[in-house]
Amino acid sequence: MTELKTSPAATRRRLLGAALAATASLAVPGLARSQAASTRPLRLGFIGPGKKPASATGWALQQGQLQRELALLGFGEVVTRVFPNGPDLNEAFVSGNLDVGIYGDTPAVVARAQGFEGRLLGFDNVGMNVWLLTPRGGVKSVRDLEGKTVGVALGSYMHRYVLGLLKEAGLLKSVKVVHMLPRDGEPALERGAVAAFAAPINTGPLLASRGYPVIDEAERHPTLRGTSVIIASPQLLAGAPGLPAAWGRARTAALQDIRRDSAAYYAFHAEASGFPVAAVKDSYPLSHFPDTAYPAEGLKLIEEVKRFLLAENLIRRDFSVVQWTVAGAD
Repeated sequence: MTELKTSPAATRRRLLGAALAATASLAVPGLARSQAASTRPLRLGFIGPGKKPASATGWALQQGQLQRELALLGFGEVVTRVFPNGPDLNEAFVSGNLDVGIYGDTPAVVARAQGFEGRLLGFDNVGMNVWLLTPRGGVKSVRDLEGKTVGVALGSYMHRYVLGLLKEAGLLKSVKVVHMLPRDGEPALERGAVAAFAAPINTGPLLASRGYPVIDEAERHPTLRGTSVIIASPQLLAGAPGLPAAWGRARTAALQDIRRDSAAYYAFHAEASGFPVAAVKDSYPLSHFPDTAYPAEGLKLIEEVKRFLLAENLIRRDFSVVQWTVAGAD
């Protein structure tokens, strides 16, 4: 039986997260401003382990493109906060401690279904893979997981992949799914503490390069691939209605830079994330960076996430994805 099938209250706690103890923060330099200037910071949350965001938004910060756009709206700097997983980032949103969050689709859909009124600014990545790895000498196939334990970060896009995969294989009730953050995956595989671990982007190809066998990937199941979404708080949008357009302009400029010099971008991404360039390239092909705020494939994958969570009673409220979007983002 999977961990998500306990009780609605326990499910909500796991999906939203219970603490911000693991949260760290750092300021991203913006335009030069005097300390007396009447400007405010924009608080941006993202998922670690890197100390700063990557993808197109990260590059826009690195190059100052996002800061220049935000300065016109009265923001003096961008303060970034790194979270270990999506449910913890959700908790910060619900507590009013974030303005924008970039994280996996599954926890974002859960938050929306549970009443959080943040809006979808767009997608940072579309079509993210998951790698299902085993200990060396472990099981050889998904079918062999029957009666065994799989580790995955609960409430993440990888979690939805695991549940969807087990359902397809008829193993949803016969495999134990336990909470395991990406940083804990390799030690668990090395000890044989789990029969398999579902690793996210960056971590998956790195572990595969270290000899841990891959018995399945989300890429083999197109509807189980993930997306990285950009969510803005309702308070932010009410106070800065020009933000969607400004964010879109900064991201478009960053994408143009990335496509002109992908080597420079990948070097930055590797430094920001702490992963080798080879793992980053395997995780973030440029084709996963959408040119528009609301690409058709991204919206389709969000609908798949919502459909799956509703079917499994992991969320109880439906919502319109179109109404989740915001005018002016494209």
